[in-house]
Amino acid sequence: MAPPNATKDRVRSPLEGTVSHGQVLSGAEMISRSLKDVSREMRRPVPVWAGNLGQKAERLKASFGAWVAVAFIAVVLLPVLAASLYLAIFAADQYASEARFAVRGGERGPLDPLSMISGSSGHTQDSLIIADYIRGQGMVTELEKTLNLREMFSTSKADWLFSFNPEKPIEKLTRYWRWQVDVNVESMSGIITVVVRAFTPEDALAISKAVIAASEKLVNDLSERARRDALKQAQSELTLAENTLQDRIKSMRELRNREGLLDASKTSEVMMKLVGDLRLELAKMESEYASSRRSMSETSPPMRVLEARIRSARDQLRLIESRMTQTSRAGGMAAGTAASDPALAESMGRFDRLNLEQGFAQKQYVDAAAAFERARIELDTQHVYLATFLQPVLAQDALYPKKGWILAALAAISLILWGAGTGIAVLVRNYAV
Repeated sequence: MAPPNATKDRVRSPLEGTVSHGQVLSGAEMISRSLKDVSREMRRPVPVWAGNLGQKAERLKASFGAWVAVAFIAVVLLPVLAASLYLAIFAADQYASEARFAVRGGERGPLDPLSMISGSSGHTQDSLIIADYIRGQGMVTELEKTLNLREMFSTSKADWLFSFNPEKPIEKLTRYWRWQVDVNVESMSGIITVVVRAFTPEDALAISKAVIAASEKLVNDLSERARRDALKQAQSELTLAENTLQDRIKSMRELRNREGLLDASKTSEVMMKLVGDLRLELAKMESEYASSRRSMSETSPPMRVLEARIRSARDQLRLIESRMTQTSRAGGMAAGTAASDPALAESMGRFDRLNLEQGFAQKQYVDAAAAFERARIELDTQHVYLATFLQPVLAQDALYPKKGWILAALAAISLILWGAGTGIAVLVRNYAV
């Protein structure tokens, strides 16, 4: 008999062979299916947009250098060439007239810290005001009164690009004026340099002279306005000081009438002298009364008279002292005065206070009158003026337009624009590819 293990091996052998054959069939089927899927995917139609994008990217990559060259010609060469032709053939000559002047005169106070740091002064500040005025619409309006700026800047000798349309409003004329005038101010000296351009030498000279005249008029107006304001302020201070002094004088007069005294200090001196005399006389009478008591009786007529005189002197001295120090009532009535006369000390205090106020008011009035007189004199004196040390002259040669500078600036701007556009195009190309 055969061993059992051998039987099992034989039984399992056909089974094992069957499994191995199924595994081989399954792998071949998977490969077949994959090949069919790949074939089906390859036969599927490709979208049109994907193909166009690829083709466009290839064409863009191939023609990028040509586009860069075309852009350089359109953005850089053609504008510079057109500007060169216009400046050489059509651009009209412009003549410049230069003038230099400064604001001088006037009293200046000490510089503030900001002025010391910046190096500026009061005259520099005035020069900055004049420079702003020359650039502004006020100067254009002033020149329009004496000169016909519109006609000068739109003459037949002017070209189309650099001329002015006379139909435009004053705001447009002001903007054009700022292109035709150059104003510079030196920070240290305050010297103003004005360069005016026009299409004829005569117009440039006339405009320069008119600018100087208008600037001088502005300086005089500002100076006169300041002096008139100072005079007006001095007049106001003088009126106030005069009213204050009149009030103090009126108060003093009312106090004198109320107190019945013209001068409290003089009255006090008289009463002090009277008190001294009374005390001296009282001392003599008391000494005489004491010496007479040794030889005469107190009831004798001479002693009674002397005693009455001593009593009267004491009452009078007491009344005067009370009159000087406190309000006298009963004593004042006994002496025939008012029922409540003010004490001399109180009257002196009121007089002293009013005298002090009146003296202060008088000093204020004197100072205000002196300030008013100085302001009146200053009004007739010109302290600030426009010093012109470089008069404008008739131009002999046309210095404008600056053709070289214009072409260089145009070329630089064109190159910047072309370079920026080229850089953006490079980024777009790299991203598309």
